[in-house]
Amino acid sequence: MRNRRSQQLHRAVRRASRAGNGPPPAGSVPRRPGPDWPRLVELTSVLLASVVAVLSLWFSDRQVSNQLRIARDELSTTKEGQITERYTAAVGQLGEDSVDVRLGGIYALQRNMQDRSRDHPTIANVLAAYLRTHAGTPPKGGKQAPPDVLAALDVISGRNSAHDGSFVPDLRSTHLPGVELGWDPSSPVAADRRRAQLRRAILRDCDLRDAHLSGADLRGARLARADLANADLRGADLRDATPARANLRDADLSDATLRKADLRGADLRGADLWGTDLRGAVLYRANLAGLTFGEARLDGADLRGADLTDAGISRDHILSVRIDSETKLPPRLARDPDVRARIARAEAENDGF
Repeated sequence: MRNRRSQQLHRAVRRASRAGNGPPPAGSVPRRPGPDWPRLVELTSVLLASVVAVLSLWFSDRQVSNQLRIARDELSTTKEGQITERYTAAVGQLGEDSVDVRLGGIYALQRNMQDRSRDHPTIANVLAAYLRTHAGTPPKGGKQAPPDVLAALDVISGRNSAHDGSFVPDLRSTHLPGVELGWDPSSPVAADRRRAQLRRAILRDCDLRDAHLSGADLRGARLARADLANADLRGADLRDATPARANLRDADLSDATLRKADLRGADLRGADLWGTDLRGAVLYRANLAGLTFGEARLDGADLRGADLTDAGISRDHILSVRIDSETKLPPRLARDPDVRARIARAEAENDGF
């Protein structure tokens, strides 16, 4: 009886274990749970939806970028066309009979020059050619240059020279008496302190009588035979300039810089040279009669053959420059032993050469 009950109990336990209602029998291996297919399907769906969303955003961004690029290209093309039309119209205005229309053309070209730096050299050349044409003869009745000429000159001298490229202001043989391109360094207004940009300008045979060029940048300017009588060149930078045989009578060159300038044969009678830097300048056969050099610096200047008759020049000045027997000196200096010795050395050097 007891054995039968034990067998019945054992069979009941095994049935319960097989039905999942109890612990597995001792010594048996537990079964691994199967995959959760609903959960996997849900995760896969979310992942695919995310990939589709990212791809959609990428394609949308590419499309917008392409549209923006096309719009920019179209805008640039339209702007280029407008600038070209403005340039063509402005150049056309320069040939009109009315001064007012020509003025409009000049200022339109200035605007084009400021808007597009790559056209800067071309426009500057057009305006320089305009000046050579319209200022090629003296103003009627000895008057000042006409408004359109002054406007073109103002645009050229006030340009941003950083965009010049190969442009050089070519104003040779122009008649510009009394033009006002000077500056006032004491003025608080920036426009008044602007230096006229005439570096390396070609101003040969140019009429600049009574011109106001104080503070002008004339470095390397070619001024051979230019008429600068009574011109205001205070504080102007004329380093390496070539005003050979130029008329500088009564010109104000106080505090100007003419280091290594070529002034051979120039007429400087009556010029103001107070504080002028003439170090290394070539004044060969220049007319300096009656000049007062004051605080001028002359170290290394070439005064061979120069006329210094009655000039207010010191002995120290003479001993610091290059002179020869053809240099016309004031009597007191011509008799000075040291000066005579210097001339003798110069002549000996010339004979040796």
